[in-house]
Amino acid sequence: MPEWAVGKSVVVFFIAFAACTLAFGYPMELRDAVISSLSLLIFFYGCKSVLSSRVRANEKTFIKSVFVIGLIARLAWAMYCYFIFNPEYWGTIYGDGADTTWYMPFGAAIADWIREGFPVPFSELMDTWDSAIDDIGYPFWLAIINLLTSGESDVFVPFVVKCIVGACCGISIYHVSKRHFGEGAARMAALFVALNPNMIYWCGSMFKEAEMVFLCCLCVDLVDKTLTSGSKLTFKSLLPGVLVAIYIFFFRSALGLVLFLAIFAHVVMASSRVMSAGKKIIAGVMVGVVLLVGMGDRIRTQAESIREAVQSDQQDVNMRWRAERKGGNSFAVYAGKTVFAPLIFTIPFPSFNVALESQVLQRQLSGGNYIKNIFSFFVILLMILMLVSGEWRKHVFILAYTLGYLMSLVLSSFAQSSRFHMPIWPMLMLFAAYGIQMSKSNPRYRRWFGYALIVEVGACLAWNWFKLAGRGMI
Repeated sequence: MPEWAVGKSVVVFFIAFAACTLAFGYPMELRDAVISSLSLLIFFYGCKSVLSSRVRANEKTFIKSVFVIGLIARLAWAMYCYFIFNPEYWGTIYGDGADTTWYMPFGAAIADWIREGFPVPFSELMDTWDSAIDDIGYPFWLAIINLLTSGESDVFVPFVVKCIVGACCGISIYHVSKRHFGEGAARMAALFVALNPNMIYWCGSMFKEAEMVFLCCLCVDLVDKTLTSGSKLTFKSLLPGVLVAIYIFFFRSALGLVLFLAIFAHVVMASSRVMSAGKKIIAGVMVGVVLLVGMGDRIRTQAESIREAVQSDQQDVNMRWRAERKGGNSFAVYAGKTVFAPLIFTIPFPSFNVALESQVLQRQLSGGNYIKNIFSFFVILLMILMLVSGEWRKHVFILAYTLGYLMSLVLSSFAQSSRFHMPIWPMLMLFAAYGIQMSKSNPRYRRWFGYALIVEVGACLAWNWFKLAGRGMI
């Protein structure tokens, strides 16, 4: 982890923080400022320290370190939220009740339904809870935990489980990165995921993001291993990854669709040195059969809903609602696909000022969002270099998944929402790690990164002005 990627990044963060506070006023609460700043310091100096101290550790020892570090960081945050922050701020131990007050009782109802021996068809239970098919994945997850704990813990044990599976994400990303970019980038990427503030954050809330990110990391690892290995491709070897992808459909159907489209993109476009023609045919047929038999109708429905959403300009409608609602930003009407598309690798920007009291999440995640902003330089640089050199054909699956999901965000109403960026965070950290690895030997890239940090300060000032001015506060 080079010093130029650590020291400069940390200094510029505090410059941007101070500039926005001094320029506009409306400073965030001390609690939020400490959480944001501390998370950034732990990320950069934690990664640097571990990479330095474990430089000679063997793979098994390093992976164990990644898991332990990720688990400790998540448990510390989850316990803080459970015992202190959630009760004080939200008045509950589970955090924001926006979606969780539906997920949790629905999960308990599914657990009771299983205990009672399936007294009614599940479709009737779904109707009772007004549930769509792509909203049952997380309640089922909670139902399993409920059954295993005999209903004794509906928050504490799920928080611990979130921490465990979240810590496993770094291991999956390590394996994926090592297969594509080598040991050095893999170790960096694994720690980026283990200490990532945005990924840690959701372990202290009963939202579904922590589990969904874990399933995405697991699916990408399993599928990528099968597609890129030199061993014989069989239905048995491909099935685990496909089953996880199908389960992801029940968390967020658009995400599941992107994963399967990424598999087909790899089958069609991957270099023959990565995947032979015979293996491509076998993989395409096997995945196609599984999808048509198990998920054919759902895939068609989701694809049609995406098409209708784009044609009906739902994004524009949502932006107008954001502008006109109470406490809304009148400038939101100017945002849309043409704004989000060129910025999708980078957004959302840090919220250093209190534009709306209820946006505590955005303020506490300002450190994490800043990391995404500056690391997007390395991601974009790597994408351009791979496109020019043709190296992209060696990494089609992970590129197709990353770019496909980002494109779905551009077309949705949630392009600026940090929560909806979560499934792609681990992949962005993976590409950023390799981009940093390449830049270590290229002074020109390091110089460009310095310019990118200067642009980041301007972007932070512009974003915070946008949030305040749009509400008539300055």
